Amino acid sequence: MLAATLAVLAPSPGARADDPPRAASAKMTCERIAQPGRVRCEVEAVAEAGTQIRWGDVAIVSVPPFAAALKGRIGPREATSREDATWRWALALVAKDRGVGDVRAHVRVTLCQKDRCEPRVLEVTARLQVGD
Repeated sequence: MLAATLAVLAPSPGARADDPPRAASAKMTCERIAQPGRVRCEVEAVAEAGTQIRWGDVAIVSVPPFAAALKGRIGPREATSREDATWRWALALVAKDRGVGDVRAHVRVTLCQKDRCEPRVLEVTARLQVGD
């Protein structure tokens, strides 16, 4: 599996514990398959230490021409794991032909530190490979 990771808005060195949440990262992986068919992908969002994820979803932005997403959005209730600082989602694509291309998605999360919350959008990309 190939993965792409993106971190956004890292905290400044002088950040205080009561400052709003400032960083999270996300990654997406898609399995490599030999023949056209169903492809399973996984998305993971991780908040920095001391920050919780209170809400999140995944919106598929684009898929290669040889594939199609079974759903365009995977909501918070469909998360396969919801821990305080780490959420995971599973999604499926259908590969109609062989090829190699990128799947892009937005991972939208609400990050909270104590009672202060802020939304974040993390862009992730995974390589989709069908065939040799």
